[in-house]
Amino acid sequence: MSKPTSDTPNGSGPEMLFGDRFKGVRAVVIGGRGAIGAEVVSQLKSLGASVIIGSHSHDGIATAAADLEGDGQATLQVDLRDAPSIQTFAQQVSTLMPSVDVLILTAGRSVQVPLKQIERLTDEIIDDVFASAATGVLKTARAFAPLMRQGQDPVMVFVGSVAALTGGGSNIAYASAKGALETMAIGLAKALAPDIRVLTISPSALETPFVADRDESFIEATVKATPIGRLTGIDEVALAILSAARLLTASTGISIPVDGGRHL
Repeated sequence: MSKPTSDTPNGSGPEMLFGDRFKGVRAVVIGGRGAIGAEVVSQLKSLGASVIIGSHSHDGIATAAADLEGDGQATLQVDLRDAPSIQTFAQQVSTLMPSVDVLILTAGRSVQVPLKQIERLTDEIIDDVFASAATGVLKTARAFAPLMRQGQDPVMVFVGSVAALTGGGSNIAYASAKGALETMAIGLAKALAPDIRVLTISPSALETPFVADRDESFIEATVKATPIGRLTGIDEVALAILSAARLLTASTGISIPVDGGRHL
């Protein structure tokens, strides 16, 4: 079965939409080498932002400093499942940027476990999914709050999932972690107001290698259950994230579905 995708225009689209709103912005994108994160980084760079990517792989702080100075983009290591790693990452970012304006968290881990096969949902899967998609996000928000309070119109944007509403998705642990993420964003929006806004962008399944062991039938079923009859494009999710950061300036504590109506 063919899988319709987005026909959102590339190239001039973000520039026409955002103008100079990201020029000079200091952004941190955790998960910036994944499908969504890489697209966000690409759009940020095209709009004139400086970007630090948080990733499992890294080039070291010295190389990152040179890259940021030269190319406006650098990569540092961080593991959201490990609290000391998050603290080290935040400290390293603070040596490279005097403040952070935009913090985007697209990282996460999951595997495909059918809903009715809960016996296959091991302790290791549950702990890994919650650490990367929920508890690690909260620890990161806590670590970056002081640095962001010095930023210009600072905003945190989390990538959630329609699974938080449907209870489906790759597995129950993932859906539960994303539900916790949405509640967390509401609490953080209150806790960090009025200094820092917090929003969640929640897509449905995307045609990416994010979820291990996901087969063709899962994608076909998702397309069939989506009112617009196609998967959401990665570029559409990235545009929604950047819109939350710089266009929805009076919004905080909300989750925005970018899922083709899959949540209905």
